[in-house]
Amino acid sequence: MQDGEEKQEQGVKGTQTLMRALDIMDEVIDGPIRAADLARKLGMSKTTAHRLVQALKSRDYLAVTRNGFALGPKLLQLGVLATEQIDYVRVARPFMELLSEKTGFCVFVGKREGDWSRHLDRVTGNQRLRVATAPGDRRPVAETGLGKALLLDEDEATWERLYVEAKGGEASRAQIDAYIAEMRIHKARGEVLHDSELGDGVRSIAVPVRDAKGQICVAISIASAAHYLTDDVRPALAEQVMKSAEQISAAVGFSGQR
Repeated sequence: MQDGEEKQEQGVKGTQTLMRALDIMDEVIDGPIRAADLARKLGMSKTTAHRLVQALKSRDYLAVTRNGFALGPKLLQLGVLATEQIDYVRVARPFMELLSEKTGFCVFVGKREGDWSRHLDRVTGNQRLRVATAPGDRRPVAETGLGKALLLDEDEATWERLYVEAKGGEASRAQIDAYIAEMRIHKARGEVLHDSELGDGVRSIAVPVRDAKGQICVAISIASAAHYLTDDVRPALAEQVMKSAEQISAAVGFSGQR
């Protein structure tokens, strides 16, 4: 009986040690920090802090810099591997399904490929009129709702170039200025309300998804016939799309800070 109690106690201590080591990693994420400052911030003794950082350093999870302990090569390597292995469609799919279930609309996720946007996945809504866009479809990035959401971090010169290219090089100054003014509004809101230019009466709301670096990696959107996605329901729907984008962003490592 005593042996069992000792093993249980050792297990608890082991868990506590692991959690303290993880607390240290959380602090180091924000930049180099000295062991004494770690001890103070985390409420542990200097001896314990020194022992843990040395153990982490021995496994290359931490590195020593002139300003204290920083992320080590092992963590940097793992970060790159994790980023390369992210399957955005797999991560986004359950959130897409939930959004479609809540709104009834088609839900899409897409990514940027140079000057193009490509739809990666679709969850079909329950409306009778369905959007024809299919996974794999590619369009000039400046002319789709998803594409515009993928461009929200770009500068205005890039917006202009991509818009002119999408128009086949034939765009007036007035058209360009109107497009840039529209993109400024989208950027300020953090979401895109888009009316299709193909004459099919489709309207969409798109929001960017951010990765662990805070960079836009994909975008999510809902789309429907314009007489369903009207101005009076847009704010509530945009809020739901934005919430889904935030959830996907968190799932791929975005902390909410840029």
